[in-house]
Amino acid sequence: MIVPALPERGAGRFAPTPTGDLHLGNARTALLAWLAAEAAGLRQILRVEDLEPAAIPPGCLSGQYADLDWLGLRYDEDPRRGGPAGPYRQSERFGAYDAVLRALDALGLLYPCWCSRREVRDAARAPHASDEGPVYAGTCKPAHAVPLGDLGALPRRRGRVPALRLDAHAALDRLALAEVTFEDAIAGPQRFDVRGTMGDFVVRRRDGVAAYQIACAWDDAAMGCTQVLRGADLLPSTARQVLLLRLLDRPLPTYAHVGLVTGPDGTRLAKRDGAQSLRSLRERGHDATEVRALLASMSGLPATGDLRELTAAFDLGRLSPAPAA
Repeated sequence: MIVPALPERGAGRFAPTPTGDLHLGNARTALLAWLAAEAAGLRQILRVEDLEPAAIPPGCLSGQYADLDWLGLRYDEDPRRGGPAGPYRQSERFGAYDAVLRALDALGLLYPCWCSRREVRDAARAPHASDEGPVYAGTCKPAHAVPLGDLGALPRRRGRVPALRLDAHAALDRLALAEVTFEDAIAGPQRFDVRGTMGDFVVRRRDGVAAYQIACAWDDAAMGCTQVLRGADLLPSTARQVLLLRLLDRPLPTYAHVGLVTGPDGTRLAKRDGAQSLRSLRERGHDATEVRALLASMSGLPATGDLRELTAAFDLGRLSPAPAA
């Protein structure tokens, strides 16, 4: 695997999925990630996580760019400007993910899985144990894992092209680990029993596209991201990504997971909540400085929309993993 030559200075990043307008929760994460990187003197990266480009609504990506521009967040590297670690859209990085999968296969850690989602659910002993769905029961898991070789020529069964799963047991054994641990700068020490609560997770989907965990973990490594600030809902994903990065012998970034923004009723904001979108706030005459001040105040930071003041006062220790209404 080839890692591009990058500046010595590390990077922070914001990595939205272009499935709809950015809402206040997305905006808060973007602002905090930007402030964290700026306060630490890191490069600012905007990465677009569009593994399924056909699913992007027309105008969505340009709308997200407009939202971030309006919010006042400027990036050193992004899909529009380019940069030394590009391309910055995951839909343009499939070759890199294929190389990662081949490296994991060479370690004898991958196996094909022909099970449908329903079959995975029906065979699971604990149907709701994992954030990604039922823990896989191992229906297709071979007795002895061996490198598969040509990952593009795996046989069909019942007319199905297989997905690829990572053998979590073998991966942990290879690293001499019983569980995955890491220190989160906001949420504190984290421990995950990957074998018992996550199992053998998918690393390449049946359509041949790398799964989110592979793409996200490798992009953070290949782009030199030394700091990853994102929502607390992604803590379990971090355990999988930490496992992958250790298998690939890549350094771990500093992880920081901040609590999600909820509505007045305590439910998590979603892109479908049009009243909470940045575009709707902009169209209703709100000022970006006002919005930044709101996002800062609900995060335990000074209630100002001045980016220089917020950068000077920024402290990860002031952020909380608890939801913010």
